[in-house]
Amino acid sequence: MTDTVYRCDEGTSVNELMEVMTTRHFRHVPVEVDGRLIGIISIGDVVKSRIREVEQEAEHIKSYIAG
Repeated sequence: MTDTVYRCDEGTSVNELMEVMTTRHFRHVPVEVDGRLIGIISIGDVVKSRIREVEQEAEHIKSYIAG
């Protein structure tokens, strides 16, 4: 637990979340819009998103190389 809660919004990037969650050792981050809680992002959500991005990049590279 922490005294100061870090919050993100819909515009927060996956890279920003990864950095904050890693450096501050957070496993969950609340998502706010207009001062209201709309959800919670877990480290698992961030990792899954990043894996999807890497897989898509690999597919693009494979299709580029294939022709």
